[in-house]
Amino acid sequence: MSDEEKGYVYILTNPSFKDDWVKIGKSSRKVNVRSKELDNTAVPLPFAIFATIKTAKYDKAERFIHKMIDMVAPDIRIRKGREFFNITPVKAYEILKLCAEQYDDAEIEIYDEDLINELGAVDQSGSTANAKPHQRAARLTFEMLGIPVGSELTFYSDDSITVTVVDKISTVRVDDLELKLSAAARYIQEKLGKQNQSGSYQGGLWFKYDGVTLTELRRRLGR
Repeated sequence: MSDEEKGYVYILTNPSFKDDWVKIGKSSRKVNVRSKELDNTAVPLPFAIFATIKTAKYDKAERFIHKMIDMVAPDIRIRKGREFFNITPVKAYEILKLCAEQYDDAEIEIYDEDLINELGAVDQSGSTANAKPHQRAARLTFEMLGIPVGSELTFYSDDSITVTVVDKISTVRVDDLELKLSAAARYIQEKLGKQNQSGSYQGGLWFKYDGVTLTELRRRLGR
């Protein structure tokens, strides 16, 4: 079956959500197209893709995941009939993996930098019998986005908070510390007295370059 006939079940996150909210839905098109459609006046910040399953049976896969959640923990669906759940992205990913076991053609793709780093320490052939190996999205880098060393990035919620790019990959300087983007986002949030309980920070969504989040800049560049 061609890729054109396959679709996706996705986990989306958004910094404007309460802690540990995710959207789990489906799309017959590339998920970055769907996430862009959802970027409207209803939410102040764009969605970020956490992970996806690609399969010809994406309709059934989405129903499988929703039914599993509703059976085990019905109270975590934020509103009946909607695709938003009060669950950490990592927990949602674990359910996504279980779902992938049910379909021979299922391919998992991971976008979240922290999850990629975590799984990088274990066997990437996967723990499931039927799911194909995890597909890693190319890691976001400053070089990829054409952002030179020495450039200034602003924090998504406060342009007065800035960090400085110190290498071509993903390291920035903040308060005399040199941190990776995701770690810098966590550091700034904690300094502001805020915390993402899931512990997951997708760095590209938390910083802007010339007023555009790095995630959105990457989408515009097609990288």
